[in-house]
Amino acid sequence: MRTPIKLVLLVIICAALLTVLERKNTRKNMNHGQLHVMLIGASIGQAWQLAEWPTRAKAPGFTAESIAVWQFDKSEAIAEVLLRPGRKFRPTRTYLRSLFQPPPPKPDIVILKECSSYFPGDLQAYENSVRRWVRQLQARNIKVILATVVPVTRAREARDPGKQESLLAYNKWVREYTQEQRIPVLDLESAVRIEGGGRYLREDFTSGDGTHLNASAYAVLDRTLLSTLCDMRPVAGCDARALGALPASVHPENKP
Repeated sequence: MRTPIKLVLLVIICAALLTVLERKNTRKNMNHGQLHVMLIGASIGQAWQLAEWPTRAKAPGFTAESIAVWQFDKSEAIAEVLLRPGRKFRPTRTYLRSLFQPPPPKPDIVILKECSSYFPGDLQAYENSVRRWVRQLQARNIKVILATVVPVTRAREARDPGKQESLLAYNKWVREYTQEQRIPVLDLESAVRIEGGGRYLREDFTSGDGTHLNASAYAVLDRTLLSTLCDMRPVAGCDARALGALPASVHPENKP
């Protein structure tokens, strides 16, 4: 019986220490004046290496991270984000170790991004879910950006009939919904698609499977993200010199 009691006491002490550390670190982070950007998505979030994006884009006014969710439903991830700087309790060693680390920062901006793997799908259910997530985040004063889905190549569409048509229908809804709700849109589709002929992913932007992106595509998305964020709120890095490096197809003055 003594061992469980000691463990409970240890958890209580650790939780108390965590509370003190969280308050201290939260006050410290607030003084930095940076906007913390979080992308909730799947493979693109990892391959994009968003934590290094502010350095690559020369945007010191931002910090960034990504949370990988390997399904369309982002409900659980969003629920945990809304707990920040708190953490969801888990009876694991990893959780206990996390008590001695800085608390996870509450995001200022959350980008909701879906993958072409989830199409074709139930578009009505998808739309209802996105509306709910937007309301939940906005209720906590977190700004939301919706991303359009990266299209697939013409060859990939031939192997998966209906995928391209379905994701483009979802993208059309995203553009209409964001305009109606005055929510910014991160238009990944427009940044990497061919012009005309079905709006497929450019062959020179794919890693080889007709879906995932390569380094050249991510370089374009770096500038696309900076442009989108700077349209929302100019901060360090949103000057004419930084934005001047944008490809013409995604420059603010040439947005589709």
